[in-house]
Amino acid sequence: MIDTVIFDFDGTLADTSQVVINSYKHIYTVFGKDGFDEDYVMSTFGEPLALTLQRDFSEHSFEDVIACYREYQVERFNDEVSLYKTVKEALDYLKGKNIKMGIATSRLRNSTLAAVDNLNIKKYFDVIITADDVEKHKPDKEPLIKTMELLNSKKENTLYVGDSRFDMECAINSNVIPVLCGWHKLSEELKNQYNVKYVLDKMIDIKEIV
Repeated sequence: MIDTVIFDFDGTLADTSQVVINSYKHIYTVFGKDGFDEDYVMSTFGEPLALTLQRDFSEHSFEDVIACYREYQVERFNDEVSLYKTVKEALDYLKGKNIKMGIATSRLRNSTLAAVDNLNIKKYFDVIITADDVEKHKPDKEPLIKTMELLNSKKENTLYVGDSRFDMECAINSNVIPVLCGWHKLSEELKNQYNVKYVLDKMIDIKEIV
């Protein structure tokens, strides 16, 4: 019996894809880096930002690059980011069923808390685990294991809802049930690659699983 649902944040609860892509375009321009590839950038979604920037902008000061990225994004986040359709309805439904809910994200804590406050969804979540709260990041199991421990939940009773390969691998590594957001460009590929049983066309479809 499912009694716990844990969500990724970016690309799962909130539509942050375009503001993230635009933020990458900005830093590519500012630091004179050629070869911007939107598909590549999207493939990094779910990986901690610091790891991506340290790898891809190693010839530049990490502090300068991440400051530039954050400054660009912070100015636009509240205006350009919104919940996906039916997310609010799904959260209301799960809360009404007394399902325990948490977030396990690779986003930093300050920006995650600011985002859930701005989107008015913080009240739904008993636990929020971010990149600042773990030593090992997705696809390692640590973020999900820590979230489940704090929720006092068992892996066999837990769903993890995400949109990226990092999310699917994290769920598999944690022995929880992976649920894939099916509204992204790479969703069909991920479904086949990881043999995902549950794929949502929209968030409210989670009612059919719980």
